[in-house]
Amino acid sequence: MWSGIVNQMRYGTFQENWNLGQCNLYWLKFMQKLTLDPATGAYNFKNTSEQGLDLYERGLLAFHRGDFPRAISLLERQIKEKGESESSLFWLAMSYMRQAEADNCLAGLLDGGHAEHQMGAFCSLPLTRLHSKEQSSRQAARLFQRILDHYSPNAADARVYRWLLNFSYMTVGGYPSQVPPRYAIHTPFTEAFYGAGAERARREFPDLVFVDRASELGADNYGTGRGVAVEDFDNDGYLDLVVTGDLNRVRFYHNDAGKGFTDVTKQVGLDGLVQAFTLFAVDFNNDGWMDLFVVRPFGHYQLFQNRGDGTFVDVTEASGLLDALAPGQIAASWIAAWGDVDNDGDLDLFIANWGFRMPLLNGVMAKPRMDSKLFLNEGGHFRDATAEFGLLPIVDDRYFIGAAFGDYDNDGRVDLYLTSPLRGTSVLLHNVGGRRFEPDPRMTRTEPGFTGTFVDVNHDGRLDLFQAGFGDARTSIQQSVFGEHVDDYKTGHSTILLQTPDGRFEEHNEFFEGNMPMGTMGANFGDLNNDGCLDFYLGTGNPEPWFILPNQMYLGEEDKDGHCTGRMRNVSMLNGFGNIQKGHGIVFFDFNNDGKQDVYSSLGGMWPNDKWVSQLFVNEGPDDRSWVKIRLRGRRSNSFGVGSQITVHAVTAAGTSIIRTYNMDNKTGFGSAPYLAHVGLDRAVRIDRVRVKWLGSGCTADYPARIRELNVLDEADCLRPEVKRW
Repeated sequence: MWSGIVNQMRYGTFQENWNLGQCNLYWLKFMQKLTLDPATGAYNFKNTSEQGLDLYERGLLAFHRGDFPRAISLLERQIKEKGESESSLFWLAMSYMRQAEADNCLAGLLDGGHAEHQMGAFCSLPLTRLHSKEQSSRQAARLFQRILDHYSPNAADARVYRWLLNFSYMTVGGYPSQVPPRYAIHTPFTEAFYGAGAERARREFPDLVFVDRASELGADNYGTGRGVAVEDFDNDGYLDLVVTGDLNRVRFYHNDAGKGFTDVTKQVGLDGLVQAFTLFAVDFNNDGWMDLFVVRPFGHYQLFQNRGDGTFVDVTEASGLLDALAPGQIAASWIAAWGDVDNDGDLDLFIANWGFRMPLLNGVMAKPRMDSKLFLNEGGHFRDATAEFGLLPIVDDRYFIGAAFGDYDNDGRVDLYLTSPLRGTSVLLHNVGGRRFEPDPRMTRTEPGFTGTFVDVNHDGRLDLFQAGFGDARTSIQQSVFGEHVDDYKTGHSTILLQTPDGRFEEHNEFFEGNMPMGTMGANFGDLNNDGCLDFYLGTGNPEPWFILPNQMYLGEEDKDGHCTGRMRNVSMLNGFGNIQKGHGIVFFDFNNDGKQDVYSSLGGMWPNDKWVSQLFVNEGPDDRSWVKIRLRGRRSNSFGVGSQITVHAVTAAGTSIIRTYNMDNKTGFGSAPYLAHVGLDRAVRIDRVRVKWLGSGCTADYPARIRELNVLDEADCLRPEVKRW
């Protein structure tokens, strides 16, 4: 724990360390107020005692419970009886602001707002569905202005108040005309959403057309959004959805042949599964049926085996995964990663845990935690191999959130990338001979990261790294909204670490146009327009309820020769992508098999008051570019070829060569994408060949493939003696 704190102080400026410290103190305070609800088996504020609390403290508790009218009543009584203060005015303003959201945005979403196919417009920048009930928003604006007029907040807090004042006026159509001129914000951020930047994006990308149809299609999960897993769990050819939230139940949505989704949670055996953070599709026993791994930080993870008919049975204990947990210990897990670390043909498991030991705290925070673990899969039974693979010094008393496997040096062994919200703690681990992991000193990023993964953004055959930058609200608002401290604050920058031919990793924050550090939590990537250049959707947020910043969508850029540069254009202001609710699980997938990727986004924050409705952005753009889908069928390798490398060689009508690569994995932590390669091929008219380097066997061979179709490529065809290999 202490090494993490030392790194935090060492790599950050005084102001950003102060900002993050305030964020952590706030988070710890309310984490310790969580109590177990016997009725649901989840930790929440329902049974938190109010004994000994004054009006102000009771008001804050009501706010976090989501009882905004009571919070307003208690805080107004506090001010009337005890006099106002900066903090009491702030929390009262926050209560009015959240009440305004509940009365307008949330009410519309939960009451048939999908009928007009404009769900994405609710609470997304730029706001086009304004609040019809304006009173609460205007009262919030008046309170934020009073704080700025009559108090002398520090610079970081003043930026928060000023931004929330402007945002409150945005909700009622009063920005910028009704904002007091001395507090009105005119920066590149507001230009991007309300000025010339927004107009330019609408003009340049008219074919980027997405409509949020989550409610219409039956996938509008309402809760404190966290993980999403997408896969074809019943092998009917359509991708299903499994979603969760840290305070609500897991929901399994069956895909009804691309026409919509049906909640069949009880029928598939997942009813009653609560307080899960993330979920991961995986075929751990190589039977060709996708299983489900569920991470639950306040208890322990669970492994559900697919019975072979799309229903599940809990095999956590039988599989040996609980053997590593000491009595009374919780896993405190965030993200899991599956990869065949020893190339024996089945998938092993790494679980990234919040392993900090915090004995001075109370409640759930004081429970002993298991450090991050590596489990070797031996025929469907798991054993703890953390020490055996040299990982104990890396994970001991450390806080990791993100984990991903990928063969970045092309030696036929999957390596491991771990990210942490503490500065200087993320680490790239090289797999040495399938026997141990060693840190690679060539990856030296010191910024904190919430999640990350391997990805080849420029299709040069070398895996690069994506890291989602973590940041607190004060710092993120200063950097993104006001354009201050963008370079000297080493916080919040989501980045691409581009691998050079000599194996170094060069940091490219500028690949994300505008370089707006937003404190990304969940993130994922795919290809919205089938040009083959990867697009990224970043879900912003942290536990602070005053973190009101838009999620960010970036569209991959290609040069005049059709090569993907890795650079991305900011299109967050289009199609309702810029939702200001906390973003977590995101998956790009083609839900209706029309050849165009759609996007599912799980929204919601840390506390019961932060529940929101998930979004399913359906791709309604033109079908004028080519693509190919590929499923791998492993034989010596694991059943779905996880960890294998795919290279597609295609040709345009003019004879121009198009080369696109794909790393077969499930992408980033909170969003478990299907093990189904969807590769955009731009203006290609045919595929010359698809080269597959199979992870388990090391066999590499070329396969024929049909353009604009799903192709199943079998490792058996590579293993035949007469097949030419490379």
